[in-house]
Amino acid sequence: MKKLILTAALGVACISAFAQGTLNFANAGVGYQAKVTDANTGLGLSGAGWMADLFWAAGTVANSTQLAALNAPATFSTVASQAGFFFGGPRTVPTAPGVITAQVRVWDTASGSTWQQAINAANPTLGESVLFQVTLADPNATPPGIPTAMSGIGGHPFTVSGVPEPSTLALAGLGLAGLLVLRRRK
Repeated sequence: MKKLILTAALGVACISAFAQGTLNFANAGVGYQAKVTDANTGLGLSGAGWMADLFWAAGTVANSTQLAALNAPATFSTVASQAGFFFGGPRTVPTAPGVITAQVRVWDTASGSTWQQAINAANPTLGESVLFQVTLADPNATPPGIPTAMSGIGGHPFTVSGVPEPSTLALAGLGLAGLLVLRRRK
């Protein structure tokens, strides 16, 4: 009996170790668009100077700090009419097919080759989508599931912008304080 239980437990562990779902990593498709623009220019992002990566967590979560990076970034289209869109293709998420919470995070590659490097850089240029839910397709089904579209991101365009360095904010604060002192003297 113990052998049967042990065999069953190992079988479940092996199956869950290979659990995965798929989605189509793109911010545009049939019936949805979530164009990413530069906050300063209003233009869509374009080319390899910009990266987008998927951050995810199994189930439904409301806190973006609970998300993990997929670490399979995509670059933005270089076609002028498709500026602001990335078409990364199928991505495998290492969790059982079902609902995940997702977020797309975008950064300027001059700030780093990963989101984590970019967020820790001086004066990074980056942006984040809203949290949205996606139901992953099952690649092991018969026939295999077609990767799910990220239609939950649709209707939620977002912008990227530079984040001022703390020293820049401190200098601006000192300048404002100086102006207030001068104004008070008059």
